[in-house]
Amino acid sequence: METLLERKREAGFSLVEMMIVIAILGVVMAAMYSMFNHQQKSYSVQDNVAMMQQNVRVGLDYLVKDIRMAGYIPEGIPFDSDDPPVPTPQTPAPTIDVTGQLFANGTAESIEQATVNSFTFQGDIDNDAVTETVQYALNGTDLTMEVWQWNPVTSTWNPSSGPQIIAEDIENLAFTYSILADNYGFDNDLNDDGNEGADEEGELLIWDLANGVDDDNDGFIDEDPPLNTNQLRSFIRQVSIVINSRTAAMDPKYIHPTEGDSYRRRTLTSRISLRNI
Repeated sequence: METLLERKREAGFSLVEMMIVIAILGVVMAAMYSMFNHQQKSYSVQDNVAMMQQNVRVGLDYLVKDIRMAGYIPEGIPFDSDDPPVPTPQTPAPTIDVTGQLFANGTAESIEQATVNSFTFQGDIDNDAVTETVQYALNGTDLTMEVWQWNPVTSTWNPSSGPQIIAEDIENLAFTYSILADNYGFDNDLNDDGNEGADEEGELLIWDLANGVDDDNDGFIDEDPPLNTNQLRSFIRQVSIVINSRTAAMDPKYIHPTEGDSYRRRTLTSRISLRNI
């Protein structure tokens, strides 16, 4: 006859015990899922921020690298047979813009357009001894670059391949220009700062083009005329860039302090001296 102890050993777990074990496992699994979900969301946010920062830095790097070449027109460099430059410049130099209009002074215009949101210039950006016309602009939320190459054989510009996207999710692109001038105007041979030089780098003025902005804090806004002539643009010596980017996706747990939405943002700035002008 089986004893009571032997029967208990053969009975196994009771239903109550199984329910308790399942409940404990459920709590543990829920905690593990919550931790995993939190880590996954945190990784996704950081990944979006990293991609945004890389995106806007690449865009700014393109802008800075190319704009530094503004004014470098290799076709205009005199050829010296005894000491030829490398690469050897070709002729003739550009005398028309990409629309076919003659330059005002008959020679290449280093800067063809200078506005708040776009900048068009000429320069050999790829060091192939041929001048390119380059335009940077904001197209929707895309920073775009469009390039035309000068054809010295036909003395015309080769058609561009259209605007190329350099950076995405860009909310704002703003250019500010420093002009070789002083408080009395352009190229007036006045030495404002008393250092025996007139209209020099130390006398650069910030040109006010932005709507509703008093750049020089004199109580007036939009007082400076647009840089819509080659003569005015020829006085540009520095270009400052402000570029604002946002993440491609929203972060539901984040509220931007000024915009009030859930996008994270970054702003980068740079000032470029036009060493070839």
